[in-house]
Amino acid sequence: MRSLPKDIAELGLFVKRAVLLSRGWSDRDLRRAVNQGTILRIRKGWYSVPSAPRFAAEAFRIGGRLAGLSCLSTWGIWTPETRKIHVTVPDAARGLRRPTDMRAPFDRADGHRYRVTWNDAATDRHASFRWRTSVIDALVHVLENHDRVTSIVCLDAALHSRREGGAGIVESDLDEIFARAPQRVQAWRSQVDGRAGSGGETEFRLLALEAGIPFVPQPFVAGVGFLDGQIGPSVFVEVDGANWHDNPEAFAVDRERDILVAGKNGRVLRFSYPLFRRKWQLCAAAMANALADDYRLAKQTEFPAFPWRMQPRPASRPPRPADVDAP
Repeated sequence: MRSLPKDIAELGLFVKRAVLLSRGWSDRDLRRAVNQGTILRIRKGWYSVPSAPRFAAEAFRIGGRLAGLSCLSTWGIWTPETRKIHVTVPDAARGLRRPTDMRAPFDRADGHRYRVTWNDAATDRHASFRWRTSVIDALVHVLENHDRVTSIVCLDAALHSRREGGAGIVESDLDEIFARAPQRVQAWRSQVDGRAGSGGETEFRLLALEAGIPFVPQPFVAGVGFLDGQIGPSVFVEVDGANWHDNPEAFAVDRERDILVAGKNGRVLRFSYPLFRRKWQLCAAAMANALADDYRLAKQTEFPAFPWRMQPRPASRPPRPADVDAP
């Protein structure tokens, strides 16, 4: 059965009054539905539904679209956490509204929660692009506004998501993304990989490489499956996120996999997100010692070939993980 909320949802969640009138709805229908709470008046002449993503509604009420990290998460792409909602508005945008009150102008106080950039040049805002940018535009926004680790984490996640059948990008999209990105980030392209199964794995890979520790993502070990990383001929790394590894069943599976690797004369080093983010020097030292033993013993194994050897580096302050609460 046809309904006003269903029509709005099918038309892209945020719909002009004129479009709804052209489909046979009257102003009386709109007023009644707003009073009943089945639809929402977002801005003057624009309507949505209560099921619309809250941050999308707030961005639209401000006068823009979700961008950057805030946009990527709506496409189902893994992103670092951020305390701010990122909104892009057209270059000549005026009359921005408060995210929770369409009658009040955007206030300086709103800047503590919302970061607005005046760089939305898109002309196509139909359907899902009416309230959020494309994945490519979101990634360009990240490169323009965030640090190296956050940017590469997002690019890796978008590549991985597409390979798994979700929204994202393919390798050739990197040409367009970096062509539109600032000159200062061009060297980051060579560090994009896309094989990692989570942002934490990408973050760990980047930190390991900076510490002079070789890292191959997602090696396949016969009888075990894919592991998060290989750092030596017989040494592997698993980067454990709390959401999965707090599960008792998952914990048991992981330990069985570790035993299977040990049965092939290998070893698995496990690092939790909090551990490597807070005590990276301890993690790097553990890997360096494990690799020293690995190369010295030269065990015969059934593992994937690993031609690299860790290069010694002068002592220095260890690199810090990304400040994910950067603007």
